[in-house]
Amino acid sequence: MHRESETPTPENFEAVLAYRGLLDGAAILRGHEEEIQNTGSCPPVNEFVRMLYDNNWLINTRWQDWADETTGYFEQPSLLCVAQTETIRRILTVHVRIDRMMPGEITDIIKKGYMLSVVNRIAEIYEI
Repeated sequence: MHRESETPTPENFEAVLAYRGLLDGAAILRGHEEEIQNTGSCPPVNEFVRMLYDNNWLINTRWQDWADETTGYFEQPSLLCVAQTETIRRILTVHVRIDRMMPGEITDIIKKGYMLSVVNRIAEIYEI
């Protein structure tokens, strides 16, 4: 995990954007329904989370302090339109940390299309 002050590089952006197609329509979950039901995850989701760790999208800090803030983005995804890179990193960190305590969080937000919305915002930021 990385410090909050470390900014993702173009390569870090490209690594997460490579998953857009798999997140669209929750394609990343197809064929793994039974495993997800039993464990809350599957190998492609685990690979996605590992990519977030490896590419500076997760922050090593007290993520609990951001839980309320990130809940607002989940409840009103339209707020993502103005979220900057650090806010996106906080959102991803909170959801990954929740998933560690309650497996299935990441698959749930993928199913709901929220993770795709987050990645689409990353794409918008990268294109600026």
